[in-house]
Amino acid sequence: MNGDNKLVATQHAEAVCDHIHGLNRATLRASGQTPSQTADQVAQLAAAAAALPQAFAQLSALLEEAMASQVLSMDAESLDADPAMAVGVARLHLDEARSYAVELYKRLDAAHQATAHIVSAGVCDSDDPTPRDHG
Repeated sequence: MNGDNKLVATQHAEAVCDHIHGLNRATLRASGQTPSQTADQVAQLAAAAAALPQAFAQLSALLEEAMASQVLSMDAESLDADPAMAVGVARLHLDEARSYAVELYKRLDAAHQATAHIVSAGVCDSDDPTPRDHG
């Protein structure tokens, strides 16, 4: 991966992070949101989660490539003196994160599928907890 691609990858990662933080802020303020709007948000998160396993695998491959093609050392802030061990540990964590990301996607997709066809019939009165039939 050349320098321009690394910069673009970093920018995309930052954009995803910003988008999720924005969704969190918007969701906290949302009142009266319909189930279909929630299902749409879950679908968007599922789509983002679907890309995570590949991203984690690519990051792991980048670390492996760096070990093979670069002279690495640890900075003075690290207690570990062996960059090969640090890369190995990082790759193990990325591999585990990849497995969790696959499971996360499956669960988000299932949540989306469960809510995708809910239709709101309106807001209930506070005295009557059952939805009104507006049909």
